[in-house]
Amino acid sequence: MSGFEKREAAWIALNRTRTRIFARAEQALVAAGYPRLHWYDVLWELEREPEGLRPKQLEEQLLFDQSSFSRQVARMAEDGLLTRHAVSGDGRGRILRITEKGRKLRQQMWEIYRIHIDEGIDEAQQSKAFTAITELGD
Repeated sequence: MSGFEKREAAWIALNRTRTRIFARAEQALVAAGYPRLHWYDVLWELEREPEGLRPKQLEEQLLFDQSSFSRQVARMAEDGLLTRHAVSGDGRGRILRITEKGRKLRQQMWEIYRIHIDEGIDEAQQSKAFTAITELGD
């Protein structure tokens, strides 16, 4: 197998594992009455940045593609999960910050999400899906 073929196999293994984890975790979250993983993603990034982030900065750091990001942020603000603050000297600029309610929701969602991460990684390891990744160093 060529160097590129090894990298390609590793890329495929990572993406298949990610897709399975995402689908299963999202299904479990929705079944439990929680928002989708896209909301978790936003809350996680904001929790990591106590000073807040501008929407563009936040969008660049997210793990998942966010369609209709502006509407999602507006809805999350309406639900009290994050706040939007004006940036001094920038009339249109905003800083987004997570609220205590948002932290609590993220932690509740994490209890479900982490189970699916653990299960997905374990499944990939048992099926030897990550063999392609470990062989990259060879």
